[in-house]
Amino acid sequence: MNNGTKTRALGAMLILGLAAAPFAAAEVKASDGWLRATPPGSKVAAAYLTLTNTGDEERNLLKIVSPVTDRVTLHRTSITETGTARMWPLSGLAIAPGETLRLQPNGVHVMFDALKSPLVAGQMVPLTLKFDGGEPEFTIQLEVRPLVPAADEHARH
Repeated sequence: MNNGTKTRALGAMLILGLAAAPFAAAEVKASDGWLRATPPGSKVAAAYLTLTNTGDEERNLLKIVSPVTDRVTLHRTSITETGTARMWPLSGLAIAPGETLRLQPNGVHVMFDALKSPLVAGQMVPLTLKFDGGEPEFTIQLEVRPLVPAADEHARH
């Protein structure tokens, strides 16, 4: 076998080997992402989505970013005994194997601070998440809903 034939054979084996190699599939899935349109002058918004860990190991959120702001954080809201809402930042987010975590109003949510421009109903806002464990970074599109919920949407709650 001459050098040219050996090189082609080696190249073919490499390509076949890469084709047969398993690719990392995302174990954390995101769905149902949305946020409300912002009133004039508002520089903050809260986003909500559902995260599901389909894997068999806990996954921790490492990064969360969006081009509509330079500051994206996680917060938790709770209601006190007197009915007052309190909100505080979270230092991290872990999702247990098989767990579905709903980020929703009056609970854990994504906070957008210092918005670069107002959010308008019908707009789609990208939110990029990165989890540990070799998970590939992925982006979900968040639907901007009207500031005031439609009557039929409110009736579903």
